[in-house]
Amino acid sequence: MPMFKNKWFLEDELVQELRNKFLDDLPTEKQNYHEDDIKRVKENDFFVARYILHNEKDIEKSYNMLTESLKYRKEMEVNTLRKKDLPKEYFDNRAVILCNKDNRDHPIVAIRCKTHVNNKDTRRQQQQYMLYWVERGLRQSDWGAVTILFDCTDSGVSNVDLDMMRFIFSTFNKYVPWGLGYFFVYNMPWYLSALWKVIKQWVPQRHLEKIKFVDCNSILEFVDVDQLPICLGGTSSKLYEPKNGVSRDGDESE
Repeated sequence: MPMFKNKWFLEDELVQELRNKFLDDLPTEKQNYHEDDIKRVKENDFFVARYILHNEKDIEKSYNMLTESLKYRKEMEVNTLRKKDLPKEYFDNRAVILCNKDNRDHPIVAIRCKTHVNNKDTRRQQQQYMLYWVERGLRQSDWGAVTILFDCTDSGVSNVDLDMMRFIFSTFNKYVPWGLGYFFVYNMPWYLSALWKVIKQWVPQRHLEKIKFVDCNSILEFVDVDQLPICLGGTSSKLYEPKNGVSRDGDESE
């Protein structure tokens, strides 16, 4: 019984059973998947195991979820997205960034709500931009989990986008199972608390305990002070807000 990510246990036989089922059907389904994901199914045990864990060891359900997830990843171009494929202003505004790690060693994907513009015409690009950063975090954690920091500081009603909120939770529920560490809602304003009853319906029961409403003091229960940006009450000097026209985020992909 191997141990995954220092926490989860799963029998080798179940991982191999799902892998074999996928490979048996691959000749007729190969065009639906990206070659990098096929390679991961062949070689990375946890990439396969997360679907089995999510579906409580039901191999048929795990197989359906795995194949639908891989089709979605190819459709959304997750494996091939580069900076040049997405609007430059998203990066200039640092709308989403990788921001150090929480105290369980999960990379933190910070969503800076005040930068968001609700625009249905650019919805796919916004979704791809979000997936770009989640994917970077997942790779950094070797396909473990990432934590979302939903930073509401200085945001207003115009930044509210229920479709994008639904998309974020759907991503982890359907396409990145067992990929969510915490979901921090930082400095939640009154208008979001009124909408929370709606948002909560999209969150699987198993994820509710991962959602933490925090401020600059309570977040320190989950993130060490040296991992938090100075503007959030920490001591990390890593760039969080754009400054003097500098928006470098450490991503050198083209």
